[in-house]
This record gives sequence, structure tokens and C-alpha cells, in this order.
Amino acid sequence: MMTRSAVVLFAAILLAPSLLSAQTYSPVVTMRVTTPDGTTQDISARESAVATVTLKDGSVYEFRPTVHDEPFSKVTVSIFRAATSTEPIASVGELQATKGGPTVDAKSRPNFKVAILTIEGAQAKKSS
Repeated sequence: MMTRSAVVLFAAILLAPSLLSAQTYSPVVTMRVTTPDGTTQDISARESAVATVTLKDGSVYEFRPTVHDEPFSKVTVSIFRAATSTEPIASVGELQATKGGPTVDAKSRPNFKVAILTIEGAQAKKSS
């Protein structure tokens, strides 16, 4: 006869593959950011996380992508001025862009332009 701990262990072993395949995904968005002085920088961030760009004057800006539903090609990018010891985080703009599409002007202050280069890991995994 199996002990209670053996039954729990056996159940955990049987359920582990289905739990792993049911994990949520967080696609990585690679963006090309054009800064106000015209330089470009490629940055990547997981959906709803941030990637940072530091301007020549030392100010830091954060770019947070949000990927929209299928076909996982449209992205809203929120732009924030990073918090400092004297200033809180502040929203400076938002834009919508399409993967592989043209560069979009955020019409923000300072003015940034963003192009979505890739969205990796956006396909939902099918369980077997």
C-alpha cells in the first residue's frame, strides 16, 4: 500500500508536464529607438517590462511594450522618464506600432521614434 507522501509525489510527477505547458508566455519585443539627437539604439524588453535608453545628457527613459492579441504584430509602446532621486517616474508619451512596419513618431517631449523589429515567443504553445 502506498503512503500518502508517495501518492502526492506520484501525482506531482504526472501533473508536472501539463503544468509546464500551461505556463504563460511573455514575448520579447525588440525595438529600434531614435533619440531626439537622431541616434538609434536597438533595445529589447519582455512584454510589460521596460528597456532603458540613456540620452547624452544622462537622462534615462524607459520603453514598455504591450503586445496586442493575435496575430501578435501590433504593439503599444509607453515611454517614461525614469525616476531620479528628486523626480518621480513620469509618462512622456505612447505610440502604436506594427512589427516590421515603419518607424512611428511618439510626438513626445523629448521626441522619440520607435520601430518594432521583432516579437519573439509570441505564439501560444500547444499542449500535447
